[in-house]
Amino acid sequence: MFRLALKLRLGVPMLYAVLMLTAFHGWYQAHAALADGIFFVLVGLAVLSWVVTLLRWLWSLVEDWREERAAAELLAYRVRQARANGEYVINTEGLWR
Repeated sequence: MFRLALKLRLGVPMLYAVLMLTAFHGWYQAHAALADGIFFVLVGLAVLSWVVTLLRWLWSLVEDWREERAAAELLAYRVRQARANGEYVINTEGLWR
């Protein structure tokens, strides 16, 4: 369970919750609204990190798709040019990384 929480970047909120329920219980009861607000901010930051990670992953997929499409269009252009010139060899330099 702890490993899952750490993988989900919930380690800090989990540690905060444990400390508030044990070591700082008196402070928590005296300032419940503030303590809960801090907890929700920590969880919100974890969720925000998930969203940022998802957006970066999606952006990399889109970039890879664009690069593949550009390489395919360049290859198609080179094939058309080779056919127009009556050549049977197509230069594939610089199409893919």
